Amino acid sequence: MNKLSLVKYKHGNENGLMHYVIFESEVVVLSEYKSKKVTHIEENGTVNVTFDIKSDNLEVLNASVVTDKAYVERVYNYMLEINNAYFTDGFETLCVIKIFKK
Repeated sequence: MNKLSLVKYKHGNENGLMHYVIFESEVVVLSEYKSKKVTHIEENGTVNVTFDIKSDNLEVLNASVVTDKAYVERVYNYMLEINNAYFTDGFETLCVIKIFKK
């Protein structure tokens, strides 16, 4: 994992970067629930990622989407506390993506 706490992802023609944290021993990302990456993960149970953002060698990892608002709020608050938050205007439309490292 990298010092910037970013993970590169790709699915179909969509690619980008996501902020991640280790929360309760798991790699987690906050995302808008209504996004293509969330739909992809819900449909496939996987995400193509690399933790080396300079690399184009992505690996398929298992992933899941968590919509439980209490859990989303805990992750949101934790990301704010450690100053690694992409989202800062509330968590009502967010979900958590859990990425399972091999």
